[in-house]
Amino acid sequence: MTTAQRWVGPFVALQIGQTIARFGGAFSNFALIWWVAQTYGTATSLATGVLISMVPGIVLGPLIGTIVDRFDRRFFIGMSNVVYATSAAALYVLAHYDLLVLWHLYVVMFINSLAGQFHYMSLIAATPMMVPNEHLQRVSGIGQLREGAVAIMAPPVGALLLEFIHLEGILLLEMVTGVTAALSIIWVAIPRPSADTTTHQPNVWGDLRAGFRYVRAWPGLMALLGVAMILNLLFNPAFSLMPLLVKDYLRGGAIQLAWMEAALGSGMIVGSVVLGVWGGFSKRMHTMLVGVLGMGIGAIVLGRIGHDGLFIGIGAMALFGFVQPLTNGPLMAIIQSKVAPEMQGRIMGFMGSLSGAISPIGLLLAGPIADRFGLQIWYLAAGVASLAVIPLMLGWATLRTIEEQIQPVTT
Repeated sequence: MTTAQRWVGPFVALQIGQTIARFGGAFSNFALIWWVAQTYGTATSLATGVLISMVPGIVLGPLIGTIVDRFDRRFFIGMSNVVYATSAAALYVLAHYDLLVLWHLYVVMFINSLAGQFHYMSLIAATPMMVPNEHLQRVSGIGQLREGAVAIMAPPVGALLLEFIHLEGILLLEMVTGVTAALSIIWVAIPRPSADTTTHQPNVWGDLRAGFRYVRAWPGLMALLGVAMILNLLFNPAFSLMPLLVKDYLRGGAIQLAWMEAALGSGMIVGSVVLGVWGGFSKRMHTMLVGVLGMGIGAIVLGRIGHDGLFIGIGAMALFGFVQPLTNGPLMAIIQSKVAPEMQGRIMGFMGSLSGAISPIGLLLAGPIADRFGLQIWYLAAGVASLAVIPLMLGWATLRTIEEQIQPVTT
């Protein structure tokens, strides 16, 4: 094995452990959502949980990313897995003694979301320390493969597990997968970035300000964040309305909704494999533009199908899933290859916070606007916006040349 290939074993070992935990968490999430639906049966109870889960990333994302940059990223990955296991243990005890109520779940959702921010940013920031630059786009695509598999498997397997081992058994399973993932990382070496006086400040708050200046001084990144905010404003509400689109417009039920979700996951798997094998265009922005084009087409199809268009909708969801890796993979590769290793965490924190800050607004507007103008208005708006930003990204030099722009220097 050559020196250049030695990264493969440790990186694969890391991914296997975290994938085990991801599946355990997905099965538990499905079971808990079903518990809320059965016990409380209101859209408000579910929507509140979604908003609670978004708060840590929006409010604390930049600070979490800054902390991740200052300390050992492997520690945060492992500790996040421990938090997931501990949360599952707490819910297990409450469920076992029939004490579980909704606010308990909300508290755990907040804690897990907070841990998830540390986990996600640490994993993203660790990747360019382990993977050569020329493989980043391909690895990002393969990472989407896991999410596609989760999207396909979590609902049916979660339902099957509920039937045989019930909620308490699934929570025990998440405890086991969380501990397994935490233990697996002990034997994985993750290089730490060398301290750089141009990016590291004497304290966390100094680092946080340096990260903000870094983002603000990179015009291409600021423009890309603006585009992401526009699309998040429209796409998040659209897909939160998917159950209603299936039930009220397409006249389907739970099985038909599962078909739509399975089509999305299947598309993600195929798209991930394609990007993993192909590697994308040498200019990563071009790969991303293909993904945005597919998102726009898929959303417009969903916005135009008739009441008998279930199978067309399934095809649109498959297309949307297919282009997800083509959109997200290159974006992650650009950030991972351009941003200094010791800045990765806080830049991802700022990106997540700024691009996600607009999502609650869309979620709050979704209900009233859909009630007034119909469910499909969101899909049409999201699709048209996607197509509209393509000439913007091609014609605006600030966006088009993001990969060639010199990294800003912070002091």
